[in-house]
Amino acid sequence: MEISLQDPVVDAMKIRISDDPKTTRKFVADFLDSPDGKVFLDNPDGQPGIFIGDVSQPMQGLGPLGYQYVMEGPEALAVENGDLLVLQARPNAPFSGGSTMLGNLRLALHKAAIAKGLIEAPKSTKFVWITDFPLFTPSSDSEPGQGGSAGFSSTHHPFTAPKTPEDVDLLLTSPSSAVAAHYDIVVNGVELGGGSRRIHSAAMQEFIFKDILKMKPERVEDFRHLLDVLRSGCPPHAGIALGWDRLMAVMCNRDSVRDVIAFPKSGRGEDQLVKSPNRMTEEQLETYHLSLRE
Repeated sequence: MEISLQDPVVDAMKIRISDDPKTTRKFVADFLDSPDGKVFLDNPDGQPGIFIGDVSQPMQGLGPLGYQYVMEGPEALAVENGDLLVLQARPNAPFSGGSTMLGNLRLALHKAAIAKGLIEAPKSTKFVWITDFPLFTPSSDSEPGQGGSAGFSSTHHPFTAPKTPEDVDLLLTSPSSAVAAHYDIVVNGVELGGGSRRIHSAAMQEFIFKDILKMKPERVEDFRHLLDVLRSGCPPHAGIALGWDRLMAVMCNRDSVRDVIAFPKSGRGEDQLVKSPNRMTEEQLETYHLSLRE
């Protein structure tokens, strides 16, 4: 299927797989033939461009990219023998909806290379703070719980404060350019927690509801209790929610939190220990003075 994107953005990444181009080539072929690779071949924005560094090939295996790229391309993407270079096009639009396809492909390739013994599994613990998120991101459909009609929604949630006084000013002229006081902490590629500084001004909060997100009046009224409390006086405040189970999974070198929590649920949300959810017995209903109606 031929894909045509007008004025696309092209993302690129490089991964060191092996010293042998044949080994890298076989690894990529096996990955793309696997169920994990199918989603990337079926990408509605087009398949990724795969290039393998090979000194025995013309222009080190980058011939399709042209002589100018090989000679003047970004130094960070220069390939050595056995390197894997991946290019992926996407629409030229602001980020929205989480990871890019190339980001997901990078994680999948890294995991597959570790499983094949081509890349050593990380032994150290590395943390990074992700900051400077956009306060608002475009969305064709308003996010659940926001219910606005502005064509974009709050990236984190509608209670996140603008980061600086300059970002407050942008609310009047270019809301989509405003930066949020929102932050995530990531450990070894896993999001450990996230949080934000909250809006503590009732006037600003109501302005964002009504004038930025363009919520319906009845939806704004759902938050009237919050606006009333803010008007009563509220200091600047912030917080973060950390995923303790995620941290334990990283520390124990596990891929899933199910391996480190006491009572993991099944794929259908069932607790196998206490057999819930289940129908309450008459004795249980009587204890709490409850009755069931059809």
